[in-house]
Amino acid sequence: METIKTFIEGIKAKDIADIFISIAILVIFFVLSIWLPRLLLKIWKVNEKDKKVLKENDTYKGLRSIFLCFGIYLALIILALPATAMAFCIKLIRVAVILSIAKILVGMISPTSKLMKKVKGNEKLQENQKLIQTGTKLLKVLIYIVAGFMIISEFGYDLNGIITGLGLGSVVIALAAQELVSNLLSGMAIASEKPFEIGDWVTIGDISGTIVDIKFRSIKIKTVENTTVTIQNTKILSEAIINSATINARRIEMTLRLPLDTSSEKTEELMKSIRNILESMQEINKNTIQINVTEIGAEAIIIKLFLYTNIVDYDKFLTFSTKLNLTIMKLLEDKRIKLANPSADIYFSRK
Repeated sequence: METIKTFIEGIKAKDIADIFISIAILVIFFVLSIWLPRLLLKIWKVNEKDKKVLKENDTYKGLRSIFLCFGIYLALIILALPATAMAFCIKLIRVAVILSIAKILVGMISPTSKLMKKVKGNEKLQENQKLIQTGTKLLKVLIYIVAGFMIISEFGYDLNGIITGLGLGSVVIALAAQELVSNLLSGMAIASEKPFEIGDWVTIGDISGTIVDIKFRSIKIKTVENTTVTIQNTKILSEAIINSATINARRIEMTLRLPLDTSSEKTEELMKSIRNILESMQEINKNTIQINVTEIGAEAIIIKLFLYTNIVDYDKFLTFSTKLNLTIMKLLEDKRIKLANPSADIYFSRK
């Protein structure tokens, strides 16, 4: 405070020309800070005609701050401040420059920047957009962390001592954030491998349903019961993932248990009728139809049906399965064939 007071009292004795030169330098660099960043952005082919949008551009703001800092620095040199005051002002200027450079770097990887627009427009990178978004967010955090450490070091603090002092706290934070970090890393792995997309019908462990949301911490699945289940990404990677959206056909199996007293002629006639029905359905791949008597057991004659349908959407598949089952039931009713029920032998012991 005494140094600043002494400087203010001594202003009258200073050369007035130096003060006017300093003011002129500040005015010149203020004007240059408006036009030079625009010129540089044009050289970098960042053409933004809307001045309001340009003023909000992080790269533009960062460049302008650097020009202003340089002008202030030259003005202070002309004024020849006392050593203590000059050193303090230079520290403030360095802090401002560090923040400006950080803002420029962040602006270069912002969603509206030319670089990121090119990345979004690259067809080869379309499948990894989520991974790129997460990477840019982590990079922004890293830029600000580095800038923060540089600012701390400018004020003479020992970074080694700070890091050592935070050692215990870092362990606690690391343990608390372990699950979050694991889920984020798992989310990045899922985004990279892309085992499923929104709208796919998947089975993960014992949970089946449609993917309705994908995040880097978890995913949400809507089940057939119309409930939403959230699954952590770490669990997803530890489970087998069955994605029904990647298949081009679904298999249908059906077992008919005819009574033992059903004649061979009636059984053969039933099988032919079932085949005719199946072959008449456009949803069924006719080359995959298999109808066979697989067993004549002690309780029933077993007929098994195997076929594939080109319906892959699960909801539509369930609708078609219901239609097929009802059609077979109607055929059995028309032919007056009742299916055999499993029987059970009951033994009584005499005492």
